[in-house]
Amino acid sequence: MSEASSKGKRIFFLDNLKAFIICLMIAFHIAMSYMQYAPDWWYAVDKAAPQFSFTVFVTWADIFIMPIMFFISGYFGISSLSRQTAKEFWLSKLVRILIPWVLGVLIFAPLVTYLVFLTRQVPLPFMEYLNKVFFFGPLFSHGHYWFLGSLFYLYIILFIVVKIKPSIKEKLTPSEPGRLFFLFIAVLSYVLTFAAYYMIGGNNDNWSKLWPIFLYQPTRVSLYVIYFFAGVYGWRRQWFTEKGVKFDPTIWIPAFLFTGLFYTGFALFGQAAVESASYLPVKSALHSLFVMASVFGLLALFQAKLDYTNGLLKALSDNSYAMYYSHLGLVMLVVWLLTGFAIPVYIKYLLACVLGLAVTYIVGRILMFLPFFTTKA
Repeated sequence: MSEASSKGKRIFFLDNLKAFIICLMIAFHIAMSYMQYAPDWWYAVDKAAPQFSFTVFVTWADIFIMPIMFFISGYFGISSLSRQTAKEFWLSKLVRILIPWVLGVLIFAPLVTYLVFLTRQVPLPFMEYLNKVFFFGPLFSHGHYWFLGSLFYLYIILFIVVKIKPSIKEKLTPSEPGRLFFLFIAVLSYVLTFAAYYMIGGNNDNWSKLWPIFLYQPTRVSLYVIYFFAGVYGWRRQWFTEKGVKFDPTIWIPAFLFTGLFYTGFALFGQAAVESASYLPVKSALHSLFVMASVFGLLALFQAKLDYTNGLLKALSDNSYAMYYSHLGLVMLVVWLLTGFAIPVYIKYLLACVLGLAVTYIVGRILMFLPFFTTKA
């Protein structure tokens, strides 16, 4: 849902950016099935012709997808809290976030994770898998529903902060973020990212958990908090109203492209190219700078070029949450189905993306009849 401006205009470019990120997430998860050295635990892997190009794409896209989601969530989260009573706010989060998260973890995450064995023809009875491997074993996971859990915790933190300082719910005079704002984001992001890299030895794919209620990636979780509250700050400063900020795409889009190029190259080849003492400081800096350039670069691009809607864009935007919720198991089934076809891998990937997006869209439209996924004006 988008917030209306003072004149009632929806912020269409945030709707469109959210829908784009969900579609990119689907393409990203499919690409993981075709990359070189795909993780052993990945749900469906096509080993016919793994390609390094998919590894490059996965390394690049993996960094910025979720920070943008948290930024948008923070922007609209404080908007909801400002115009609703506490009861209304938490009722909406119960229906839209908490219940889908719990159902996802208890019902759908086990089913999706079982694909690890099903797609590899490993004979493992489902009930034995549930008891010994998933819920009380080494593969317990929230699946992609970890985002909903993290988001719910951030709403709790936001609610507490607002209780302590109620003025946070009030809009300030529209103003652009200055250099100090971006310097603060850059320095804080770097310090926290470097600390996390250092503690876990440099692996930004590492997952940690407070079983069973919180799963997170140490090198990324601080960035999610930062950009969630950057979204809160942006709402207070009325960035996306008519008198608000226009992020300059001629600055931010090149920054997005260049930091993405440098981060991806360094993540893939840097460990062999630099001294070990320099690796973590440089990777942490590139990681945090790439995230900042990605968030504001894509905001600038969509604000400049996609601040409108039409039938297709509205349909994707309305359906984006349900597509996110349902996509992972569906697209992994598509990948598994296509493993038996001897066709060039790039054609197979494009076909998997088209079929995966189509199936996810259709299932998402069906899910929109449920109260968890209905679109509110």
